Amino acid sequence: MDKKKRIWIGTGVCLVLAVGCGIGFLAAYGNSDEVTYREVQAEYGELTVGLEESGNVTVGTTEQTFDLDLSAYTGGSTDSFSWGQGGGIFQGMGGTGSSGSSSSSSRNLVIEEVLISEGQEIAEGEPIYRLTEESINTIREELSSDVSDAEVTLEKTKTQKQMTDLTAKQDYETNVAYGTLADAEYQNAVTKLTDTAAEIEEQIADINEELAELNTQLAESQAELETEKKVLENGEFVVSTTDIVSDAYGWITAENAREEAAAVVESLEDTIEETTDSILEKQKELAELEDSLTGAERDLELGKIDARAQLDKRNLKYRTASEAYNVSVELSDFEADTAQADYDDARGKLDEFDAYLTDNVITAGYSGVVTEVSLEAGDTVNSGNTLLILNDYDEVTVTVSVEESDLANIREGDSVNVSVASYPDDDFTGVVEDIGESTYNSSTGTTYVEISVKLGGETSKLYEGMTAQITFITKETETVTYVSNRAIIRENGKSYVKKKEADGSISKQEVTTGFSDGVNVEIKEGLSEGDTVLIESKVSDS
Repeated sequence: MDKKKRIWIGTGVCLVLAVGCGIGFLAAYGNSDEVTYREVQAEYGELTVGLEESGNVTVGTTEQTFDLDLSAYTGGSTDSFSWGQGGGIFQGMGGTGSSGSSSSSSRNLVIEEVLISEGQEIAEGEPIYRLTEESINTIREELSSDVSDAEVTLEKTKTQKQMTDLTAKQDYETNVAYGTLADAEYQNAVTKLTDTAAEIEEQIADINEELAELNTQLAESQAELETEKKVLENGEFVVSTTDIVSDAYGWITAENAREEAAAVVESLEDTIEETTDSILEKQKELAELEDSLTGAERDLELGKIDARAQLDKRNLKYRTASEAYNVSVELSDFEADTAQADYDDARGKLDEFDAYLTDNVITAGYSGVVTEVSLEAGDTVNSGNTLLILNDYDEVTVTVSVEESDLANIREGDSVNVSVASYPDDDFTGVVEDIGESTYNSSTGTTYVEISVKLGGETSKLYEGMTAQITFITKETETVTYVSNRAIIRENGKSYVKKKEADGSISKQEVTTGFSDGVNVEIKEGLSEGDTVLIESKVSDS
């Protein structure tokens, strides 16, 4: 590494070049070189203390890849659409099936001729490869088929969307209608079950009332039967003890009474039997009604649960009807948008393919010097393949080593002064792009840090490995008079400039210099602000 040194850097007023022609030509002694003079003026402004280091130029590279998308269309079929029964919620997501185009891995273009070589300087837009017409036609046919497939899917999707939106609307209106009547539906269901149970309870009450009447009737008939049996017994006794001969009238009267009593007993026995049968039938009917009541009460409780669940379901669908409708429509919109995007993508691939491969050639996407040609005639090329590598003059850097102790005033993003000895008349700019990790040098006992500076200006003139001087600004100082460092002529330990006088004559003026940043130098004595001095350059006729 070059030994570092403290220097003065101009930061205030920029060095102003003379606008006029101001160029003279003098014949050099003893050879055919010509001397050219450029006029500059002494300026007055602030200077700053800086740190100068040297490093080698690194020119970045740009890789051009084949960026055409040749992949096959993989849009889906609308067969994946479905709708929930009565719910109207759009089910499933389409767009997963393949549509019959060949896979992207088999879609390759073939290089017929390489039109560039390493070291060649090319401009953006120049042809770099020629492709075989057969491979171009094959892929164009496949891309065209993709467009047709995507268009068919798009039309199916549009039709399916209309069906989805219609179903969603119908479901929305149904759910709103049911939700509006949900409470009434619940009340009707519960009332119907309650009425059924109440009706059975009324029937049971009627049966119990009838049973009470029958039991009363039975008891009365049984009591009357006992009375009539006694009457019958008395009549039979009178008949058996009355002499029909001696007392025919008494016997006849007794016999009539016996017969009447016997008829009454028989009638009462029949009534009691019928009443008993009626009681048994009513008791059986009562038992059946009680079983029915138990079932009705069970149905009422279960019915309330079912009716509540139905009410909650209706209310939920009522509350979410709008959301469900929106979901269905949004999903159908998504499918339609996806199909449209697939079609646009397939159409775009074909259009881009035709626009990209004008006259069956691939053109350079950048300007620069070719450092690598990646393909040969007969090679195949697909998306992402590297085509060539060029010098990238937007990424020209210089890396220098700086002692860690000097980093206090250096930050990423700081501007620096740059000078390249090979191009003394050109101005380059620099910005601190990266400050690396520190490295300890055991032989010197010093810790160094590598700093990467990105260069700007006419970097296309630079080559890999050129030496550049980088000056880091550390602090500002007072204003002074200064000129370009290249205007100073040093002879026998003294410094001079060629000064242009007011009458146009040129004189040799001794000056006392101060600090220099490699671009500008402080003039302590010998010049004033505005004085015109000449910078000498030699050019060869050969």
